[in-house]
Amino acid sequence: MTTNTVPLLTVSLPVAETQMIALSELQENTRGATNFLKHALRCSGQLDAILIEVLPSGEYVIRDGNRRVETARALGWTEIRADLYSGLSEGDWALLLSSVHNRSENPVEEARNYRVLLRSLTPEGIAANTGHPLSRIKARLELLKLPDDVLELVGSDTLALSVAERASKLKGPFLGRAVNEIRIAAGNGKRYGAKDLKEVTVARSGALGALLMAAAPPPVSLIPPAEVLALEVRELCARRNVDIAELLTELGLTPAGAGLPARQHARMN
Repeated sequence: MTTNTVPLLTVSLPVAETQMIALSELQENTRGATNFLKHALRCSGQLDAILIEVLPSGEYVIRDGNRRVETARALGWTEIRADLYSGLSEGDWALLLSSVHNRSENPVEEARNYRVLLRSLTPEGIAANTGHPLSRIKARLELLKLPDDVLELVGSDTLALSVAERASKLKGPFLGRAVNEIRIAAGNGKRYGAKDLKEVTVARSGALGALLMAAAPPPVSLIPPAEVLALEVRELCARRNVDIAELLTELGLTPAGAGLPARQHARMN
């Protein structure tokens, strides 16, 4: 019996250079994210360094920690602690970022990192290399069926992650309908919740039921009970060696007028 082995990777990363970086040199991107870090940072300070990619031009790109930068700025901080990396491939970054958090702060970015890792690993390989459950990896990858503008809403007041995950499982016109309704809700500043999505899933169930009914074979026509009884009587007469005409006579019937008593048949003639 053959067994499938999962490739385990070893990525040699350069040692990060830890520095205090002025917030004026950073530009965070927190669109669509919910930020609950203000009280924690104000109370306990910055516990973990943010991750920054240093481009060849010297420009800083925040790879992990956008919301911490946003919160630090709101608290009036002027700098933040960061681990600086340069020269990493996209695959290296994807694996590094997938390993940073036991629970990703941004599920959409997590999904995008998994998509990069799929270039060289299976979902099982990603699970083996990051420690994340396979079910979670598959659920995150499902999210990527939603268009980018809808993904940016995940975690915002408009769209909860749980609703987005259920919407991403829809297909065809039902996925399109859910996406359009989410966009309309966002445009109106309203929340698109589980009750809204339920209307789409109910419509989908109804359409599937109609398709199944249309594909079902026509019901088998039932044999009239009288025909069944006649067949049984013929078989019984054959086994008992009784002539059917004689049986009809005994029953007060005649072969020419089955179903009518002989006396009534005579009067009608």
